[in-house]
Amino acid sequence: MKARVLWVVKGLGPGGAEQLLVAAARAHDPARFDIECAYVLPWKDHLAEQLEHAGVPTHCVSVKRHDRRWPLHLRELIRNGNFDIVHVHSPLPGSVARMAVRTMPQATRPAVVCTEHNVWSTHNVFTRWANRLTGRWDAKVLAVTEESRLSMHGPMAAHAETLSHGIDVATVATQRSHRDAVRAEFGIGDHEFVVGTVANFREQKDYPNLLAAARLLVDRGLQVRFVAVGQGPLETEMRARCDELGLADAVTFTGFRDDATRVMAAADVFTLASKWEGLPVALMEALALGLPIVATNVGGVGEAMHDGVDALLVAPSDPPALADALQRVCSDQNLRERLAVASVARASEFDVRRAVQRLEQVYAELARPQLEAAAPGAPPNATSPAPKPARRRLPQGMEIRAATPDDRPAILELGQQSLGWGVDPRYQQLYAWKHDQNAFGPSPTWVATDAGRVVGLRAFMRWEFTRGGTVMRAVRAVDTATHPDYQGKGLFTALTLHGLDEMLADGVDFVFNTPNTKSRPGYLKMGWQTVGRLPAAARVAGPISAISTMRSHVSARHWSLPLTVGEPFLEWLDREGFQARAAIHPSAVRDMRTNVSESFLRWR
Repeated sequence: MKARVLWVVKGLGPGGAEQLLVAAARAHDPARFDIECAYVLPWKDHLAEQLEHAGVPTHCVSVKRHDRRWPLHLRELIRNGNFDIVHVHSPLPGSVARMAVRTMPQATRPAVVCTEHNVWSTHNVFTRWANRLTGRWDAKVLAVTEESRLSMHGPMAAHAETLSHGIDVATVATQRSHRDAVRAEFGIGDHEFVVGTVANFREQKDYPNLLAAARLLVDRGLQVRFVAVGQGPLETEMRARCDELGLADAVTFTGFRDDATRVMAAADVFTLASKWEGLPVALMEALALGLPIVATNVGGVGEAMHDGVDALLVAPSDPPALADALQRVCSDQNLRERLAVASVARASEFDVRRAVQRLEQVYAELARPQLEAAAPGAPPNATSPAPKPARRRLPQGMEIRAATPDDRPAILELGQQSLGWGVDPRYQQLYAWKHDQNAFGPSPTWVATDAGRVVGLRAFMRWEFTRGGTVMRAVRAVDTATHPDYQGKGLFTALTLHGLDEMLADGVDFVFNTPNTKSRPGYLKMGWQTVGRLPAAARVAGPISAISTMRSHVSARHWSLPLTVGEPFLEWLDREGFQARAAIHPSAVRDMRTNVSESFLRWR
């Protein structure tokens, strides 16, 4: 039986802790663990695609950019996800996750594991205390460095274990072959000595220290080029500072790069100028690339490396000391080669498989009681089916069956009685368009009957999505109607659950809906999960068209109103052709989009 694990993080930006999750996801055993990841900040999703590639589904618990309801969404995900382990990697979301777990019945409550990536003094006071107060509920506490473990207080500190995470050393090492290509890409000459760094623009990384050291080296006449990979809130300020120091020709800011290790391969030495650190992923990657290391003696850097043996370590916030160490490596080829050999020798100590092996041991120990309770006596690899909602029994004499063409008049009459459909023939045309003419196929439809009379309706409209080149079959739970005399008898629930069973047997990938406030409680009661809010947008060509469109926007109760802007879509499609559709973009791997074809566009 597999253990289900939920990772909880603040964001999936290109930071070190997030990169560790990607490396761990690729190394985990999918036969033993089903892992998913929840994150809070929707604009920090750079690594979500890589996690999806590694088989870890991601959930953004914020529906919009600044969503204050994200704690409720995270709580709902945890309560409905049937997880055995909730593993928190960020203190504030972690505190919320712990409280969500604590409110669950003890029989279904997952165990909580915490990994601390930084020393507690780097958190604000509120976060620190929330972490401390809720951390007493953790079943296991891990710290990526000894310094971060020793910085903890309260119950968490009593049973914390230091577990340094890692990277895929062999994969990173292959990037060395790109050295010449990257140097050519950035216009770096053979005579230039390249100092590389990978660090986001935050106070922690102390770019003022790095730029001041760069200015000193240039003043000393060294032909040195700094290449910095990263992004962040201080980027504009640091670019301005670079210009003020006259370093435009000596410093290259690449911005965010999804091939950061490839860029690092162009360097002759790797440096970090940080004020504080955990155990930086970039440092481990530099070791795997065989680069000499020059860094500030802080946090996990000082714990892992030894000054003069496998790195040159200097005091933080000391530009002359950093410049002196870089100059030593630049001017002393023997020292440079010795440090490079030491880096290669140390790299294997930071292989992710070692960390994942221990982490999986923790997961297995904590998940075993839940798994055994869920399926006593089951074989170790048995898969426990998800519990099904209880079925509502229909009153005697009633039945549910698939709708037939002969039922259409009764269905339309039921819509008039239940949904307020009028005698306008466009209702019949609309129903046929949705359920008969659909480009993805006719809709599976069921009716509830009482002595042969149609008193209930449920239709699932077929749909297709694409994700990473794979077509996913889906159905959208759309039209539902119950005769007024039969409302409150469970027909909505019975018809919906019957449809779900039919779709499971049909092999569709998932069923979805966009319920209104009236129907949403019924869906949630049946066990459906809220996963987000569908974005909607309109694209206009130029300000004049925008003004015309806004002025023409008048709400229509049932039917679209004629517009005086644009042109009929089918006429445009006939003229420009299917390939000219400007609004359709190639789908990224983690994006899920409608499977658009010309037949779909003409139907839609």
